[in-house]
Amino acid sequence: MIPIVLTDDQLDQVIQRVCSKGKEFGAARICRLLASEHSVQTVRVNTRCSVGNISDIVSKQINPLIEDLGLYVACVKPPFKIVNQFGQPSGQMLWSFYRDAANDPVYDQDKLRRDLQRDVKELQKAHPDMPLSNDYLTWLNTLSEVAP
Repeated sequence: MIPIVLTDDQLDQVIQRVCSKGKEFGAARICRLLASEHSVQTVRVNTRCSVGNISDIVSKQINPLIEDLGLYVACVKPPFKIVNQFGQPSGQMLWSFYRDAANDPVYDQDKLRRDLQRDVKELQKAHPDMPLSNDYLTWLNTLSEVAP
């Protein structure tokens, strides 16, 4: 999945769909924000768009209306920890527009799992004296928790 920004024409089409009655509410504010920048942290979407439950708005008021444009809004887990003011993991995500990615090779989860399993086996062969876990999920969890 590769996040995108929208052209002015694409944004106009999206806004026409999500604001069919002419008034712009949370859904339109989210679309306007994500049209000009991608990978926006949850807290920025919340504060800039004055919305609480982003997922609910996206799943009910945005994505069903723009699906035929080949676009959708989604969130992904960041490649780095986002911590709160107390230094604790916040659980925030990164929000963006995406193109329809049904055949996107970047998002082939099965291939990513197989590649990780292969890499773990190669590490085990290269370092037989080190206690390496066979469970690729353990590796995946460890890798996703590494701070930048």
